[in-house]
Amino acid sequence: MPDDHRLILDVTGIASWLGPAVGILRVEQELATYAARHQPEVILAVFNAASFHPLMPQARDTLIGWRGAIDMSRAPGRPARSGWRRWLPNRYPIVMALERARLAHPGTRLAAVWGALQRAVLAVRRHNTPLVDAAGQRFDIVPFAEAVGPPLTLSARDHVLTVGSHRVAEHVDALAALQRATGFALVAMCYDLIPLLLPHCFKAEDVAVFRHHWATLFPICDTVLVTSASAENDVRAHCAASGLGVRRLVRVPLGYNPPAMTDATAVPEPLEPDRFALFVGTIEPRKGHAVLVAAWRALLARGVPQRAGFRLVFVGRAGWKMEALLREIADESAFEGTLLHLSAATDATLAALYRGAAFCLYPSLYEGFGLPIVEAFAYGKPVIASTGGAVPETVGPFGPCLDPMDIGVWT
Repeated sequence: MPDDHRLILDVTGIASWLGPAVGILRVEQELATYAARHQPEVILAVFNAASFHPLMPQARDTLIGWRGAIDMSRAPGRPARSGWRRWLPNRYPIVMALERARLAHPGTRLAAVWGALQRAVLAVRRHNTPLVDAAGQRFDIVPFAEAVGPPLTLSARDHVLTVGSHRVAEHVDALAALQRATGFALVAMCYDLIPLLLPHCFKAEDVAVFRHHWATLFPICDTVLVTSASAENDVRAHCAASGLGVRRLVRVPLGYNPPAMTDATAVPEPLEPDRFALFVGTIEPRKGHAVLVAAWRALLARGVPQRAGFRLVFVGRAGWKMEALLREIADESAFEGTLLHLSAATDATLAALYRGAAFCLYPSLYEGFGLPIVEAFAYGKPVIASTGGAVPETVGPFGPCLDPMDIGVWT
């Protein structure tokens, strides 16, 4: 890139995220880490109040180290929630206000009181902003005013790269207005169009937000990055059917760097190496957990796992529209202790699980890529996968791909 051109990497996705990272946010975090360590001229920035704000060193190091997040509750100009959600109490600013109060009285009884109130707020119902990691360590929360610098002044010489764009959906109209006003080149990663292809697997309001997001971004992007030929075909078909212009599509498959093999972390009890199958993914309707549970019940009825001392392991946070299945999975007596769900796992624990698994599973109904497949292969593990979307493309000749709806064949 010429010296008078700047590359701005949008890290809005990881800026306010706490808890187990989904694949898209891992991509954003890995790119931010690489840029910070090897390309210091790349500007890491958060989009807020219709502007990009560069990260200050403390916030940058916190985000790329997965040690915490930015307190966005006091960021100026945050858009109000739309639709029915505007009538619900927004717990995020409450939780962050309690965190500020707790930090103002370190090591005191008052800090413990504020912490207890936080836990009570978060316990009302499932929340995607936990304040401790899987090992019980508290995340760092950097105040917005200390996390970023003054707004960047952009021009047509600048390039903005956003790879966690689903996380900035609330800002998409302001982002589009800024691009039209300044003319910077926008490059966005589109991982898939699954909410539009399988709307029944998502909440209706989330589908509407997703549709508006890409209807706004596709026409203004200089380049749209996709992760597979399947995703590229989906984008082309959608844009043609919707009358949306898309200037350039570039295919960029994802990769994975496994942690150093010197880590001695053991698999969690009661698991034993080579005596469990592993499925990594958020528990949501399209991922295929229900098919695996049904197949596992059939195998238990035959006594197969019991004779082999074998278990089935799910790793992933609880998603949406899966309350009944989550209750079923949580009933240990129903599976004789052979089904284990880990809703949060450190990177070290996940690496140990991959190393210890006999094989991995990926029964997803549809994917734009399927990053856990590549993770499993990186550890030398075979994968039984599905025929959903780009999954066969990612698996290639290295494993069987089964009908994601056929319980019998999975059994």
